[in-house]
Amino acid sequence: MCNIVVINKGEKEIGTPRQFLEYFGFIPDISPIINMDECLCNYDIELIFNKNNIPYKKDCGDYYVGMLDDVVGD
Repeated sequence: MCNIVVINKGEKEIGTPRQFLEYFGFIPDISPIINMDECLCNYDIELIFNKNNIPYKKDCGDYYVGMLDDVVGD
């Protein structure tokens, strides 16, 4: 199952390093990127968010950022 980053409870979904770069302004640099359009499955999203001080919640395999008040999370 691919990692999906959900922005503002579904306003936008990020599923590739290219989309991640466009939204966050940096490449998820924990592991080498071979293809900017591959899925985020090979990336430790929790580590990336923690390293960059990005608040998030995880729910059912998806990572939520922004507007976290109503996200239950794991």
